[in-house]
Order: sequence, then structure tokens, then C-alpha cells
Amino acid sequence: MKLYLVRKLMLAAGAILIIPNAFANTSWVGTADYTAAPGAVGDEASVGPFDTYDFGPGIGLVKPDTTVATGNTFTGYFQTVVTSHIFDATALNVGQLDVSGGANFSGTGNGFELTVRSFFTGQYTNVSPSSLDVVITGGTAGLYFDSNPNYSFANDFGFADGASILSGTITGGVGSIFAPAVIGVGFEQISLDFSGVFGGFNADVYEPDTIAGGTALFSVKVKTALNNTPVINQVAGGANKVGGVSAVGGQLFEMDGQMQLTAVPLPGAAWMFLSALTGLLSVGRKNRFA
Repeated sequence: MKLYLVRKLMLAAGAILIIPNAFANTSWVGTADYTAAPGAVGDEASVGPFDTYDFGPGIGLVKPDTTVATGNTFTGYFQTVVTSHIFDATALNVGQLDVSGGANFSGTGNGFELTVRSFFTGQYTNVSPSSLDVVITGGTAGLYFDSNPNYSFANDFGFADGASILSGTITGGVGSIFAPAVIGVGFEQISLDFSGVFGGFNADVYEPDTIAGGTALFSVKVKTALNNTPVINQVAGGANKVGGVSAVGGQLFEMDGQMQLTAVPLPGAAWMFLSALTGLLSVGRKNRFA
């Protein structure tokens, strides 16, 4: 009897350890057929396999809800352009994707564009002359497809006028800008984490349709005498807005990074484990009464 109880407890302990792993998120690897996106004209591209979106230098705006001080909250806005798809750390060449950027920082009208717009909230966790640290508390993000590349950082236009093919929530993240008054380089300290099932998911575009979320990591710069930040120059010298929000009273950031996609758990692995566990328990019951 004691041996049976010990065996059952050991199996239960194994279930506690293994079931979470069976349902853990993994990297998504698949294909995006942009010729199937809403508004596509058929000459776009089918790209894959890939697992990561690479962004060009984008613009971020953070506006304090009151003042910039430890413990106070802020609202943030961010928009950028996808410049590449990556698989196994190697960039894929997609000739139809408009990656003009550069000195233009606007779409050329040729090919198609993929743009990102995000809204997020957060709190200042440390404000000092040498460091500005924040925690991201939530928000939303969307990736848009447009067969007419017309984005413009200077005019704050074209980042969300296409079809949303991927959208979801930001559940958390952290950020640090070291010596913001001196060098303004964040050394990839900003991370925006997407989790759960995307609210707007276009299954016609993505195969397999198992994308659960993603994790984005950005390097950050502020404009100083030592930093060349042409995207900030474009915004500040133009409409001076990000996502329709005035930059007056806020801080502009140049943000450059990537977003790795994650996949939904594979329930088959968990069911196989549970079936095996049921079999073991059945054997245990049979041996008990033998």
C-alpha cells in the first residue's frame, strides 16, 4: 500500500514538472504570403520560412502623464517599418518589400510595405542624471500591410492606413537609457513583450496559423550633440508628431530592433504525456489489486 502511494506521488510530481513544459511557447517558424493580404494586387511576395521581423530605425515618443520623476507614469507611442525577414539569424532578400528608409524616411510607392504602430503605458522606476529606467505596463501593437508604400516619418503618415494582419497586446517590458543627458544610447535595453493569442490574426497570410505572440528588443537613442539621429530630425523638422500625438512636452527616441514570433503550444505533446500517465496509473491500480 505504501509503495503504491509513493509511486502515485512520484507520478503526480512528474506531471507538475512536465505539463508546463509541454504547453510552453516555442519560436514560430513559417511563411507569410502577402499576396493573400487584404488589398494585395498579386505582385507582392510569399516569404519564408522565417521567424523574426527586422525593423528599420523607428520613432518613439514618451510623454509623462505629469512630470518625469521616479514613480510617475507615462504614455508612449512608436512606429516603424519592417525592412527584413530573418530565419536562423540570416536575413531573407525580398525584392518587392519597400525598404527605402535611408535619407528618405518615406515610402517610394513601389512594391509593398509592412509598418508597425504601437501604443503603450509605463512607469519611471529611476530618474537620475546618469540613467533613465522604465517599466512597460501594457499597451497594444499592430503590423500593417499596404500595397502602396506611402509611410512618412516627417508627415506622421502611412503607418496604419493599410490592412492590419497581426495585432495584439503588450504585456510588459523594461527599458533603460544610460546617461541620457550625455550619450543617450540604450544598448538594447528596451524590450516590448507580446503574449497570448493575437487579437487580429490573418490566417490567410500566415502559415501555419499558430502565431501566439512575440518578443521585441530595441536599441534606443536620444538626440544629443554626440548622436546622429536622422529619424528624429525628420519628425522634429516635420509635423513633430508620432501616431497623431504631438511631441511637445515629450521625449523623442530613435528605436531600432527586431521582433521574434512565438508559436502556440503543441497540445499533442501534452496529450501524449497525459495518455502515458493514464496508462501508468492504470498499471499501478492493476498491480495494487493483483
